[in-house]
Amino acid sequence: MKVRTNITVEKEILEKARELGLNVSKICENALKIYIQALTEVDKQIKRGTSFLGEASFTKEGSVAGPPGVEPGTYGLRASTTRV
Repeated sequence: MKVRTNITVEKEILEKARELGLNVSKICENALKIYIQALTEVDKQIKRGTSFLGEASFTKEGSVAGPPGVEPGTYGLRASTTRV
């Protein structure tokens, strides 16, 4: 059963969607389905104690740490070119 609801969207975005003939209701419904599915999967992984990196371990501070050797990248950082 479908129910009527209201959402707030930036005027320009809604106008462009209408120009393109997009079904805003269907797009919102599909986006919600995808978002709910993603959150559900993450919740399942957390409850199992796993992540996309494999087995997770909890630090004594309570944060989740992935397996050793998988550190986040440093994209966008430049090496220093200053010579001493």
